[in-house]
Amino acid sequence: MGKGFYISKTLGVVGIVVGAGAVATIIALAVVYAEEKSKNEPIDGGPVTTVKPPPATPTPSNDPWYKYRLPDALVPDTYDVTLWPRLHKDEHGMYIFTGNSRVVFTCVKETDLILIHSNKLNLTIFDDHLATLLSVDGSAPPSIKSTWLQEETQFLVVQLNGKLSAGNSYELYTEFQGELADDLGGFYRSEYYEDGAKK
Repeated sequence: MGKGFYISKTLGVVGIVVGAGAVATIIALAVVYAEEKSKNEPIDGGPVTTVKPPPATPTPSNDPWYKYRLPDALVPDTYDVTLWPRLHKDEHGMYIFTGNSRVVFTCVKETDLILIHSNKLNLTIFDDHLATLLSVDGSAPPSIKSTWLQEETQFLVVQLNGKLSAGNSYELYTEFQGELADDLGGFYRSEYYEDGAKK
C-alpha cells in the first residue's frame, strides 16, 4: 500500500457538508449585508435623509417611589394576605379575585413614607385613601396625607402627615380586587380539557 493521507468516507462526507454549510452561511450574510447597505444609500443621487437623535431623556426624579428598591427605613415583620379567587365569570365576563393584606412592620429610621409593592390591583378606598395605618401598641399613628399607585415601579405610595417613630411597629391594611387572568403573570388561572370538557 502506498504512502499518503487517508480519511474515511464518513469523515469526507461530513467535511463536505460542513464546508457547504459554511459557504452557504457566508453567502446569505453577504446578501443580507448588501440589502441593508443599499437601504441606507441615496437613490439616484437624491437627497440624503438624516435620522434625528432621540430626544433627551428627562432626568429621573430622586423621589423614592421612582426607584426600584425599597427604602431601608421600614422592616417587615409579618405579612397576612388573604386571596379569594372566583372560578366563575362575573357579570362583566371576567374572572376576578378579591383579598386583603395586613403588613406589620417596624420603623428603624424615622420616615413619613411607606412603599409597598402593588401591581394590577383595584384597591378599596378608606377615607379617601388606598390603605389604613394602625400603630401596633395602640397609640395614634401619623395620619395619611395621600396615597397613589406608582405604576412604573409597581408601588403603592403612602405619604404621611407626620413621621413614623423609630423602634415602633405599625400595621398597613389594604383591600383589593384584581383580574384572575390566564397570562401566566402573578396570580393567574389555568384551564385544560379533559374528555372534551373545559376544566
